[in-house]
Amino acid sequence: MATPTAGLTFDRPTGYVIPMIRAGMIEVKREGRQRREAPEIAVLSDCHKQFAHEGLQRLVMDLACTAAEATTMFAELSPLNELELLEQFSATHAINTALDKSLRSGDVVWGYIPAMLRPIFVPGTKPGMDEVLFEIDEKHGFATSMDFIVALAYYAGAIIRRMTEATERSVEDTLLLLESRARKAWTELDAYDNRDYMTR
Repeated sequence: MATPTAGLTFDRPTGYVIPMIRAGMIEVKREGRQRREAPEIAVLSDCHKQFAHEGLQRLVMDLACTAAEATTMFAELSPLNELELLEQFSATHAINTALDKSLRSGDVVWGYIPAMLRPIFVPGTKPGMDEVLFEIDEKHGFATSMDFIVALAYYAGAIIRRMTEATERSVEDTLLLLESRARKAWTELDAYDNRDYMTR
C-alpha cells in the first residue's frame, strides 16, 4: 500500500500534518501487523528521514495545534465548549484505563492529550505543552513520544469522522477545512522556529 506521502516532498515538517491524520484514518487492519507497516507510522518515518529528530519536535506541536483546531470545530457543532469536550475525553479515557486490563503500554499517551491541548485554549495553564512532552519522554521514553504523535493524529481523525456524520460534509472536504483553519497556528509556530529547515 502506498503511503499518503508517496511521491511527495515537503520543505517543513508541517507538511506532514494532514497526511498523518489522513493516514490514521485509513481503514486497514493494524492488529497483528508489523508496526512499521501501518500507514501513519510510514508517514512519521518519512518525516523523520527528511527532518530528523528536530522535525518530529516541530511535527508534534503542529499536530497539537491542529487537534486543538479540530476540537474547536467540533465544539461549534456541540453544546459543549472545547474545555468541556477535553474533560469528557479525559473522563472516558480514565474509565477505559481502569476497566480495560488489555490496554497496551502505548495507550498511556491518550491520557496526555487533554493536558497537551488545554494550554492552547487557556494560555498559562500548567503543565505547559513543553512540560507535557518532557514528562512523556522522561517517564515513558522515545517510543512512547512517537506514540503520542500518532495519538494526536488519531484524535484529530476521530473528530473529523464525527463532524462528517454531523454535517454530511465529506472527510476530504472536512480535512481541507481543518487545514485552512490550522494554518494560522502553524504560521505562529513558524515565528518562533529557528531550526535549520526554516532557512532552506
